[in-house]
Amino acid sequence: MLTSCEKPKSVAEQLAGDWHCSSSAIDAEIYATFNADKTFVLYQQIGEGAFRVYNGTYEIKTNVTAGEESVASQHTLTGTYNDGKTWGAEYAFAITEDVMTMTAGGITETYERVAGGIPEEVLASCVTVVKSEGDLEVPFL
Repeated sequence: MLTSCEKPKSVAEQLAGDWHCSSSAIDAEIYATFNADKTFVLYQQIGEGAFRVYNGTYEIKTNVTAGEESVASQHTLTGTYNDGKTWGAEYAFAITEDVMTMTAGGITETYERVAGGIPEEVLASCVTVVKSEGDLEVPFL
């Protein structure tokens, strides 16, 4: 008799992929791609018009705390845009199946995994932003 044990995915493996923000504190359409090589692409549309695209790198930090009866891990996500500017906050995040929550400053955003990738209509309307500050629209992260 043969048995198979599937190793649980690491936090980085769970994060890798395309995500759509389904619950946000701002009125925006947001997609994000997190790649296994620790790069990300952020697609955001605030109001009408094209999606703005921001690129950079991200880092996952794991903080482990031991309580009386268990050990808990909290993961945080930080990033830097290609122009060297860091994200506006460090996000505590958790992934359960195909839903991710990201919390910073007492505000929680909910993302759902996009199985088919970033939609074509989003990709077709993109404007790549080279500098992440000084723009009329600032990146969401």
